[in-house]
Amino acid sequence: MAVSNKRAKWIIPLMAALLLIAAPAAPPGAEPASKPATTDSMKKRISREKRFLLRAVEDLDRSQVFVKETMTVLAEQTDAADVLEPKKIRSDLGDLRDWYQKYAGWLGGMAAELEADLSEHFSRQEAGSGWTIRYEEMTKGYQRLAEQLAGKVRELDAAQSKVEVRMGKLKQAVQDRRLLVEKDDLELAKELWPTYRDKYYDHREAAYKDLTDAEVERFRYELRSLSEQQKHREVLTELGHYELSWLSLKIQDSAALDGVARAIEGDATGPLMEACRGAIRTYESDMATLRRKVGEIDVKRANMTRTGTFKILDLHEALTRYYENMKRRYERHIEWLRGQIGSYQADLAELGRDR
Repeated sequence: MAVSNKRAKWIIPLMAALLLIAAPAAPPGAEPASKPATTDSMKKRISREKRFLLRAVEDLDRSQVFVKETMTVLAEQTDAADVLEPKKIRSDLGDLRDWYQKYAGWLGGMAAELEADLSEHFSRQEAGSGWTIRYEEMTKGYQRLAEQLAGKVRELDAAQSKVEVRMGKLKQAVQDRRLLVEKDDLELAKELWPTYRDKYYDHREAAYKDLTDAEVERFRYELRSLSEQQKHREVLTELGHYELSWLSLKIQDSAALDGVARAIEGDATGPLMEACRGAIRTYESDMATLRRKVGEIDVKRANMTRTGTFKILDLHEALTRYYENMKRRYERHIEWLRGQIGSYQADLAELGRDR
């Protein structure tokens, strides 16, 4: 029995070797087995993943450039702000700069993650498991940034409304050389009339306070100051509105590209073709929106009235630079989108041939 076991140890491997030698070789030109076909399919999927990640990294790199260009103009406006500017104006400028710095930092972080995914592709011939959720993360990130910026724009609009109301009362007072004192609005009255007392009037009464020449001149000075504050906020609000329009497009783009990423991972031709068509439709919509924005900026620049104090003229110049910056951003992005649409159309053609 012991001898039989020893023979089995070398007879069985010998028989297996003989069978392999006896197996007929595949004739020249024969169809490959199923395993190479599976490998070919995997190579195509990996190639699509690489192309997708390369496009994503390029898109984020371009976005970082756009943001830094805007930050440069904003920094120049901040540096040009007089130290005697009202504290709220300096605070508004600082808040918007902080938001842009956060925006740039977030873009850099997302780009680093996608570059790491791409590096894994080239080193291991496959991406890590997290690459397909990057655009879901980006959609949420753009939404958070848009909510934060929208809140700042609302604050600017509210402050602008208060300034406009005060300017209206001051203009009327300067024109009439007297001030209507109302019980429900005592701010100006208390400034001009230190001896004013609420108890002198009931809720139905109001009175006029005649203005001295010195008071009229002080009102005129404040009107000039408020006009400059108003222009400051107009510039920042315009920047905020155009950046919000941009973020709205990026939210839509990220949602569409999230669908493409998941379809690539699923590796089913039908859903992937539909996801590519969805990306093309989204990009075509983006191009139409950006063209409208470019036309809108041209009209606003043509209608700008360059009059006022030196400060207001400087602010006109700042607003012009923001408009030019946004217009360049939109025009360059239109060209980039055109190239992306061509790439996805090529992907669709390849997928159609493989069906």
